[in-house]
Amino acid sequence: MKADHLLTAANTFDEVTTFSIVNNTREKDKDFFTDVLDGLAQPQKTLPCKYFYDEMGSKLFEQICELDEYYITRTELALLDCIGQELAIKIGKNAVIIEPGAGAGLKIRKLFGLLDSPQLYVPMDISREFLLYSAKTIQNEFPEIQVHPIEGDFTHPIKWFDNANPNKIIFFPGSTIGNFEQEKAIEFLANMKNLMGEKGALIIGVDQIKDRRVLTNAYDDALGITAEFNKNLLVRINRELDGNFDLSEFEHKAVFDKTLVRIEMYLVSKKDQNVSVDGHHFSFSKGEMIHTENSHKYSDESFLSLAARAGLKSVKSWTDKNRHFRIYYLTSTLDKTSQ
Repeated sequence: MKADHLLTAANTFDEVTTFSIVNNTREKDKDFFTDVLDGLAQPQKTLPCKYFYDEMGSKLFEQICELDEYYITRTELALLDCIGQELAIKIGKNAVIIEPGAGAGLKIRKLFGLLDSPQLYVPMDISREFLLYSAKTIQNEFPEIQVHPIEGDFTHPIKWFDNANPNKIIFFPGSTIGNFEQEKAIEFLANMKNLMGEKGALIIGVDQIKDRRVLTNAYDDALGITAEFNKNLLVRINRELDGNFDLSEFEHKAVFDKTLVRIEMYLVSKKDQNVSVDGHHFSFSKGEMIHTENSHKYSDESFLSLAARAGLKSVKSWTDKNRHFRIYYLTSTLDKTSQ
């Protein structure tokens, strides 16, 4: 990864001025522009799912998490209620908690009341406004914990601003690891291993393989919130990159690929049409699809194999009674179970 993607944070949290981010807004807009043009120029048109999460996209995702069909959040929250005390014991005293893709910080709240004198909480998110709101909310709710938010793309290597505390815990709930292709997933896990250090740990949520209908319903809900979330990517392109996508001429589609063991999300053109992005023109035929997201599903064996390739091992894992979802406590070379 390029060095200009390294992120750093200020030492106190108060206002926007406390952020210190190497890639500035112009550079981030350039990345968005380049990724969109490159993706739409491919034979199979694509748009990176990381750009879902502007302020509106983040709010829509929070709505998705409350849907009956979207079992992931509901299942994981119940699981955290059951294992929270055990997790707190494993984490130990004076921990630095780092949460990539923190969102609203709903799940970390399950742990804050159980942890022994946590030193610092570092939420990371690509959506600046949503990150600020969430960070301030958590700081108000837990005034005894220092909160240092970092805005940026956590899929890039992160330059840590304080290596004094060896007890760094990466908290990565949800099923975001499933959005990565295998080699990128290994690269991400290796980056997290480097960030947490030899004595740290990674707590990660992993969605399990299950009935196809349960999976497809979770990504194509009856209320159409996921469809709105998917189309919001086009709204963002229109607003930020001078695009002219007609949202009414694209529809959301979610399918399960049995061979690749993943849900795939698409935006499907309803007719032959031409679209422009900042003067760059793209043709769509009726039925042509833009691939917007993958969500890989794992067995216990397949995920542990993936983690091992990144130099991580499982100290313990927990799953719900239906085996829909699993939370892993991963370490590198040092086993933390003795803490």
